[in-house]
Amino acid sequence: MRINAYTLNEVILCTYAAMYDQEEFGGIDTIHRLTNRSISSIKMKIQNIAAILDEENIPRNQRVSALSGKPPGEAGRRTNWDIVEPLTTVTRDSYQTLCSRIVTELNSR
Repeated sequence: MRINAYTLNEVILCTYAAMYDQEEFGGIDTIHRLTNRSISSIKMKIQNIAAILDEENIPRNQRVSALSGKPPGEAGRRTNWDIVEPLTTVTRDSYQTLCSRIVTELNSR
């Protein structure tokens, strides 16, 4: 069985959604239209990233529920932390510009 790994662009957009406001780049529907990944999978990815941000004590969008269902005392899945971590230090304005560029580029294909 092959897992359909998230692309760099998907992780960037999902991280922005977890940290700030997904509507600033068009939301989950935009990621879905760009990648054809299921909406439920995208929501879960955003929640997973929110849980990682919580574990790292990094401020995030509190309207996003962190992924739950972990046994007490266990950490969440830290998938894509190598991509997420550097994004936590980018200014919101620069990050929003990056997301807009990704959406524009993918829409022009």
